[in-house]
Amino acid sequence: MPPRGPDVPVPMFEILVNSSTLSVEAAARVVQVSVEEDTELPGMFSLEIVATDDLEDQFLWVDNEDLFSVGGLVEVKLGYADQLTSLFKGEITGLEPSFTSDRLPTLVVRGYDRRHRLARGRRTRSFLKKKDSDIAAQIAREAGLTAKATDSGVTHDYVLQADRTDFEFLLERASRINYEVVVEDKTLNFHPVANGEGEVMTLKADEDLAEFNPRLSSAGQVSDVAVRGWDPKNKKEIVGKSQSGDEVSTMGGTQAGAALSKKAFGAATGLLSRTPVAAQAEADQIAVARLNSASLELITGEAVCGGRTDLRPGKVVKIDGVGKRFGGQYYVTAATHVVTSDGYSTRFSFRRNAL
Repeated sequence: MPPRGPDVPVPMFEILVNSSTLSVEAAARVVQVSVEEDTELPGMFSLEIVATDDLEDQFLWVDNEDLFSVGGLVEVKLGYADQLTSLFKGEITGLEPSFTSDRLPTLVVRGYDRRHRLARGRRTRSFLKKKDSDIAAQIAREAGLTAKATDSGVTHDYVLQADRTDFEFLLERASRINYEVVVEDKTLNFHPVANGEGEVMTLKADEDLAEFNPRLSSAGQVSDVAVRGWDPKNKKEIVGKSQSGDEVSTMGGTQAGAALSKKAFGAATGLLSRTPVAAQAEADQIAVARLNSASLELITGEAVCGGRTDLRPGKVVKIDGVGKRFGGQYYVTAATHVVTSDGYSTRFSFRRNAL
């Protein structure tokens, strides 16, 4: 990544608290802004603000309940000059003041997107004659969120939420069918993992990337998956199967993890016998989902580039300039955007299912 120079745009940020832009005075005291996004965890923001050297006002930010209070609404915009993009909308959940003898007091303000509301309190209840997408939509409505749920296809006679938070429960249901649970502002998205989509950008090692650290591992790769269950109505065994070739996409590669594993070590079946299934369609769906989720662990890693507001979890990026084996498409699973006096950088985690 090239160093900053006169032609490099200056990073900017804008913080809105309860729909009001942070004052110029307050913004001038902010020393760091970060936004962390993840396909498996609630999105989080943090900002660090330093006190003034005026003894009468050094606790101004710490004691200002009108400005920073638990439950306050926050929007974070990042970017360059007047090209700002909204990256986070959520709620303040924590305040962390720091008092040391060798520097001015600081206050770190933290908050999460509205997924955190789904993690408050455990429930035990049942859902009858519903698809997983129907369950996600119901839970979203109960949390005061708008649901945007992709039809999951299979209707379940009975689903038990046993001593789980709504968030834990939704993640479990999503994991079974290779879906994700994401909240954007007040909308809960329940949709398939999108590693089959086209890339939204290309990042070149010698121009855009400060770091690129991929890890290829055949551990956990299987040539096929079998899901076994019992049909209580017809009193017979259920077997759902998937195999190499059932991947949603090979992300521009020629050999997926399942095929690579079989070629190198021979056939190996991933057997799921403890996963509750009661219908053939459910077993088939889970088998394909497990093959896809396992394959997507073939290559994992992290990278760092100059700040990109369009680099978001759930998107596919293309990496160039790292050789043929590791060049190509990668699915972004997490991204951390940080703005400090040193500039704006984005660190992201990725996965790939093929070579």
